[in-house]
Amino acid sequence: MELKHLCVCRSLLSVLMLLWSASSFAERLDAVLSAEQPCPATVSIKRPDNPGSIHLVPGQDYPVVGTNRADPSHYRLRFEDASPKERWVEIRCGRLADDAANTAGADARPSSPPSPSPPPSLRAGAMESQLVLAASWQPAFCELRATRPECRDQTPERADARRFSLHGLWPQPIGNSYCGVGERERTLSTSGRWRFLPALDLDATTRARLDRLMPGTQSDLQRHQWVKHGSCYGTDADTYFRHSILLLEQLNASGVRALFEENIGKRLSATRVRAAFDDAFGKGAGERVRLSCSDGLIEELRIGLKGVVDDTAELGELILAAPKRSPDCRGGWVDRAGLDTARQR
Repeated sequence: MELKHLCVCRSLLSVLMLLWSASSFAERLDAVLSAEQPCPATVSIKRPDNPGSIHLVPGQDYPVVGTNRADPSHYRLRFEDASPKERWVEIRCGRLADDAANTAGADARPSSPPSPSPPPSLRAGAMESQLVLAASWQPAFCELRATRPECRDQTPERADARRFSLHGLWPQPIGNSYCGVGERERTLSTSGRWRFLPALDLDATTRARLDRLMPGTQSDLQRHQWVKHGSCYGTDADTYFRHSILLLEQLNASGVRALFEENIGKRLSATRVRAAFDDAFGKGAGERVRLSCSDGLIEELRIGLKGVVDDTAELGELILAAPKRSPDCRGGWVDRAGLDTARQR
């Protein structure tokens, strides 16, 4: 009987030690994986299924949400813009961001992990990068979100009723977001509590231009865009938004904006929109543009870009260098300002 009790105690002790070990390791994973190889991010460890063809970008940091076992062969990462969001990668594909501190000795460890450096491929002026310029047609946005602060008093006389508004400038590929962002800021961003995100250090001129071209600043959209996308751009917030505004202004100065203004209250096909891009920015530009439609309305243009963006960047050159994109939506109504309960559809 005593021998049986001894075996049971030893078994319980082994389980407790295993749980303690796993728990300790899980705490170490409350960080990020710094990618070193362009490994695929698969839905399953045992199958190569990779919806969206998600791959790690060397130099990019990714939040680790778990491992497959205590002595892992794979890390489970989170990609906010992928579906499904959580994917598996082999541990050989990168290293934990706090590995350097672990090997330096206890006395050398900082009290909190330092913010990761911007990805080498996205540091300002380092290399060309791929981006998407998301330009909203504000009346359509507000038609579907009438309670937003920026939508409550929209009228046909307001400038944003006749031109494109800035949604964001998004580093690619999909999933390239929240670079070096803490868990609190990420949670506030994903939950829509943007007003609690840190205020941005913007030049007064940049802020004034942003308020004019991004109506969503009334809902603190700029804070969300910076945390989610700007953090991966490789510059400070002022430069990120200055570049975003530069590109949007070139779009609004083009025949594309004129086409939308001339067709307010009418339908536009993706073919006509893409043809307008060809006319404005060069043959083939339209093939780099995707329409985002909701409830029969053209809500947004998502324009592929590739190259180095600086204060002299030309939108047309960046568009023509980008990969081709599917149109996604075949077309829709160009909505007029104000809530329209009797839309012609």
